[in-house]
Amino acid sequence: MSIPVESSPTKPCKCLRTKNPYGTTPHNSESWLPGVDTSSSYWCLRTMGPAGPDDHFVHLSRCTASRACYEQTEQ
Repeated sequence: MSIPVESSPTKPCKCLRTKNPYGTTPHNSESWLPGVDTSSSYWCLRTMGPAGPDDHFVHLSRCTASRACYEQTEQ
């Protein structure tokens, strides 16, 4: 089963984390999303690894509401 990849998600899963100079939490996504580099590494807070609870890799373009494990960021 493949996970669809979205080109520009509006809000990533709140469990998605990345190491980059713009921050590490989706709570400030407006400031770090535009600056995400293609070489950024991602991990899931629920599994603490490169794959989510659904055993699919995590990435800004993949951790969207289309996944069963997606958790919406509080507004």
